[in-house]
Amino acid sequence: MLRRLTQCGLLDSKHQVKNTITKRFNSTEATPREVYTVKKKKFGFGTALLCTIPFVTFGLGTWQVQRLRSKVHYIQTLEDRLRREAIPLPKRINPDVLKEYEYRKVYAKGHFRHDQEIILGPRTRGDGVVGYFIITPFERDNGTTILVKRGWVSPDKRDQKNRTESLEKGEVEIVGLIRVNEERNAFTPDNDIKNNQWYWADVETIAQLTHSQPVMIERVSDISPSTEYVLIDKGIPVGRSPVVEVRNHHLNYLITWYSLSAFTSIMLWRLLRRPPARPVKGKRL
Repeated sequence: MLRRLTQCGLLDSKHQVKNTITKRFNSTEATPREVYTVKKKKFGFGTALLCTIPFVTFGLGTWQVQRLRSKVHYIQTLEDRLRREAIPLPKRINPDVLKEYEYRKVYAKGHFRHDQEIILGPRTRGDGVVGYFIITPFERDNGTTILVKRGWVSPDKRDQKNRTESLEKGEVEIVGLIRVNEERNAFTPDNDIKNNQWYWADVETIAQLTHSQPVMIERVSDISPSTEYVLIDKGIPVGRSPVVEVRNHHLNYLITWYSLSAFTSIMLWRLLRRPPARPVKGKRL
């Protein structure tokens, strides 16, 4: 009997172990496992904007190349006109073709009308000293009148009373450059016509006030600096040097735009080559 009881106990134990193993394999509850989710790249507005910058700046740089060529050609044309011998100023002048004769050296004979003098400034000379330019109607021998930008005077010689030696009388011959109407920028104030204070040379308005042709001749002066200082001290207007004064900054703009295009291209390349963010751990049942 003891043997039978022992056998029964062993059988029961084996049966319990088998049932336990079967339950474990058949159970719906699985052991949690770790999974990895790859984080996708985000192509947002900032990246899209950065993609356009290299192309836009490259286009602007190419545009500045064209502008540079045009400006260099324009300066060369003016310098060629400036080297030519002076020609007599015609009696009748067509304002529509003045642009084609800008910086062309001309001469004329007549006398100044100092009672209609125009004060332009304050302006600086090449040395940075502030003063004023004198514009005076010039009545020619043929009866027509033009405007002559005689030159620069110091602030203390602004009033005619302080520069009596500058008031040329009788017939004189002037040699100067044909200049077109000045372009007013956004920071230039309005001319104070009542008080004869002109901040920019509005040739057409000055011509109407002085009953002159809308033509301005800028007097040139090719004298030594020491002689210029003597004339300035006497209050005699000093004409401009016979050189072309046209600003040309297009090369700087060209370098700036192309450099910006290259820099942003490198930034974009590095951004697109950057690997995605590290995978994010997650638990999966």
